[in-house]
Amino acid sequence: MKQTLLLHTSLPTKVLTFAAALGIAALPTKVMAHQVQTNYFLNNRAGSESIELRTTFSNGEPLKGAKVSVYSPDQPFRARATGITDSQGRFTFAPDEAINGDWEVNIERAGHQDILTVPVTEEGIDIDLMASNGIEDQGGTDFHYATSSPWTVVGGIATALACVGFARIGGKKATE
Repeated sequence: MKQTLLLHTSLPTKVLTFAAALGIAALPTKVMAHQVQTNYFLNNRAGSESIELRTTFSNGEPLKGAKVSVYSPDQPFRARATGITDSQGRFTFAPDEAINGDWEVNIERAGHQDILTVPVTEEGIDIDLMASNGIEDQGGTDFHYATSSPWTVVGGIATALACVGFARIGGKKATE
């Protein structure tokens, strides 16, 4: 005689399972593993401004050996300067103040990347505009912070609610 095992799941369990799957799918695992952040240090020497970039992982480890490409506003598809970050994750460049506009700096190594915008005007690097682009001035040093996706919050909330719901269902079954 053949026996068939039927699994009966309630509607709340199905909804919670869906919420947990949705929450886990919404979490950006690659970004959460190693977020990259770059600090800016503005140097004004001999009437010329340069920017020292220091790129690190979110745990503070330097992003050493990363390829750096700097693009000017007048030739956005051709790198005006290239280089490699040193053992401390540092790279320095001086934008040509005669070329006004947004300079783009791309820092990349093994799937980790940070893209920064450096606004340049006739007066040089525009610190006020940099502050409005996610850079804070703290004690004379400007810091650029990476932002995370709103889906991270949605995924975290959905996963937490699903876990609470499963715990409540499991608690009810244990008392029966």
